[in-house]
Amino acid sequence: MAAVVFVGTLPHAVGAMFLERQIAIRDNCAKPVFGVMSVSEMKKMAKWIAKGKVLEQYKSTREWNALFTLWNRESRWDYTANNPRSSAYGIPQILGMPENTPMLKQIDLGLKYIKHRYGSPSKALAFHNQNGWY
Repeated sequence: MAAVVFVGTLPHAVGAMFLERQIAIRDNCAKPVFGVMSVSEMKKMAKWIAKGKVLEQYKSTREWNALFTLWNRESRWDYTANNPRSSAYGIPQILGMPENTPMLKQIDLGLKYIKHRYGSPSKALAFHNQNGWY
């Protein structure tokens, strides 16, 4: 069992659970990890989590590629992305999202919004391509 210790914000603590699982699966004998994840590492983790959720829900790499492109355009996968021209925040750039929303919740809310409004990431991306927003 891996011992994962994170010092920092809530998104880091939430991400620790997923990192621990990833380490255990990858190494089959997890080693302790100590420290704070960089922004680059958090972006990688966000992509890893979102990819798993999209592949589970849609069973399609096409949908994952669409989501990757969409959220890369919106926030470059930065869970602290803040739009100065609106109240959009986080990875999916949801309007009115509080700035302290954990990364995992941002991903869940973004996927829920896409499913409700467009049906799939590829349809959301098609809308974004025509309108510049989704």
